[in-house]
Amino acid sequence: MSNLMPVVTIQWDWHEILRLPNDEVWISAKYLNTNSVHDKSNLCLVLKHMESGLKIAFVAATKAHNVHKKAVLSVALAENALAVSSCEEDKLLVWDTRTNEALLDLDGHGGPIYKCRFFPSGIVVISSGADGSCRIWSAESGINPVTLKGHTMSVPDVCIVEKGRNVISVSKDGFAKLWDIGESQCLDNIIEGHGPINCCAIAVTTDEVEIENEREVETGNKALVVGCENGFIICSHVGKRQDIFRKEMTSACNACTIVDQTIVMGCEDGKLVLLNLQDGTVIKEIHESASPVFCMATLSNHLFAIGRQDGNCVVISIKDEFAAVRVQLTGSDCDGIRDIAFNGKWILAACRDSYIRKYDFNQISVHFK
Repeated sequence: MSNLMPVVTIQWDWHEILRLPNDEVWISAKYLNTNSVHDKSNLCLVLKHMESGLKIAFVAATKAHNVHKKAVLSVALAENALAVSSCEEDKLLVWDTRTNEALLDLDGHGGPIYKCRFFPSGIVVISSGADGSCRIWSAESGINPVTLKGHTMSVPDVCIVEKGRNVISVSKDGFAKLWDIGESQCLDNIIEGHGPINCCAIAVTTDEVEIENEREVETGNKALVVGCENGFIICSHVGKRQDIFRKEMTSACNACTIVDQTIVMGCEDGKLVLLNLQDGTVIKEIHESASPVFCMATLSNHLFAIGRQDGNCVVISIKDEFAAVRVQLTGSDCDGIRDIAFNGKWILAACRDSYIRKYDFNQISVHFK
């Protein structure tokens, strides 16, 4: 048991309660498949779980944005403080994180919008959803100049290649498609025939090939990682159109991200699997919770954040020296975290309770030094 880490949680409104003199909040520690151990404390900012050696820091949101009326599905954050987010009301909004003001209502998708992301410029947005399309929007005017159609089922995730001349979308129809934004057309299928795809991430690989098609830009050294509903993790070389490796997990793969040269995959059974990008070797597995992983985001060259169905949102390091350190982003009262965004300074966590909570990265990174 000493090699396993428990999930330590704290009362969701602890930061408000502790402002009152002599008041207390609850905390609990739970190993996977065991009963929770509960206690109360009036000093709950940083704790150490003595049995496992786990150090857990609780960080409260600096602000809870309420731009949506229903559960938030996705959120993205640009360096200029603009955000874009979608909700179960089928709304896709561009808004200002400084003022909470909704600037644009991007209307065009025929149903829920499952993913929205900013291009590196910070003034262009891509969205994908249940209607099977991907749409490109101006975050300044709201114009939708490009719509990418070709999938026959919903599109849960997208990747932007470098500056965005090309993008990759993954769908429940089992296809990962490479798109030419300028001509609004599909260049090729990168992955197909492995069943419904839930998530994707793109990384730079040392294996580089020359690309002859001038409409395909900077894909010669890119690897695409996807997670499938049937539990398969597939890594494919985008330029070569060849699989690098395939691995099968014990449950559906819901979310993934790339941290340095490490793939982090979050699964339906709550497990996190860390794999080597080059050959798929499993580096380690972290199984501290049975709650499904819903979303992930890379924060630095060794930190990543995950959001779970039970509202747990935690920052973890891939470095062994911080294996016993967790930073928990609090505020959700057991409502699922649907998406996480990061712009180098601020983290946004999109929640089922309709709030998007904002966290200061400096308050988080200090615990990993």
